[in-house]
Amino acid sequence: MEKLAINIMKPLMLFVCFLIVSCATITVNVYFPAEEVRDAYSSLEEEFLEQDDEDGSGADGASEAVSPTPKPQSRNVYPDEPTLSETKVVVIKREISLDFANYAWAQGNISQQIDQKLRAMPDVINAYRARAKRQDVIDQMLSQRKVAEGSQGLLVKKSSLTSAQTSAFNAENADRRIIIQGMARAIVEINNLAPTPENINKVLPEAARQFASVRRN
Repeated sequence: MEKLAINIMKPLMLFVCFLIVSCATITVNVYFPAEEVRDAYSSLEEEFLEQDDEDGSGADGASEAVSPTPKPQSRNVYPDEPTLSETKVVVIKREISLDFANYAWAQGNISQQIDQKLRAMPDVINAYRARAKRQDVIDQMLSQRKVAEGSQGLLVKKSSLTSAQTSAFNAENADRRIIIQGMARAIVEINNLAPTPENINKVLPEAARQFASVRRN
C-alpha cells in the first residue's frame, strides 16, 4: 500500500509542479531613456514646426509641396556606446524578474535608434507636418489662454472656443496622440519586445509625460 501511495503521489506532484510553472509570469523591465526621448521630441518639434515658420509656407498658402522626409538630425553629439543619463523603468508583468538591460541597449546609440524608428513611421511624420500647418492658430489660442498644455501631452480647454478653434484643438490633440503612440512603440521595440497593444499601453503614460515636459518647456 505504501508503494502504491508513493507511485500515485509522484505523478500528482509532477502535475502540481507543472501547474505552478505554467501559471508563473515573467517580469520584463522596459528601460525608458527619458532624456533621449525628450531630445527626440525636441528635435522633431524644432525641425518640423519651426522650419515651417521660417519657410513661410503657412503664410499665404502659396506652396503646398511636401518635401521628402529629412535625414536624422540631432542637436547633441553622442558617444559610440549608449549611456543612460536618466532612465525610468516600466514593469510589464510580475513575479519572476529578469534583467534585459545589457541586451536591450547592445545594438547601438539609443537616441539614433529612437530617431530612426520615429522617422520610419509615416503617420508620425504626417502628424508633425499637419501640426506645423496649424501652429499659428494653436499659438494664438495658447497666448490668449483659451487652451493650455496638459500634463499628458495634450491641449486642455480653458475657455470657450469658436468652431474653427475647436476643429484645430481636436485635430492637434489627435496628431499629438499619434506622435506619443509612435514614441511608445519605438521604446518597446528598442527594448527588443513585441510591440503589442498591451506592451505599448504600459509605456504610453511615460511617453506622454515626456512629451508634455517638452511642450511646457
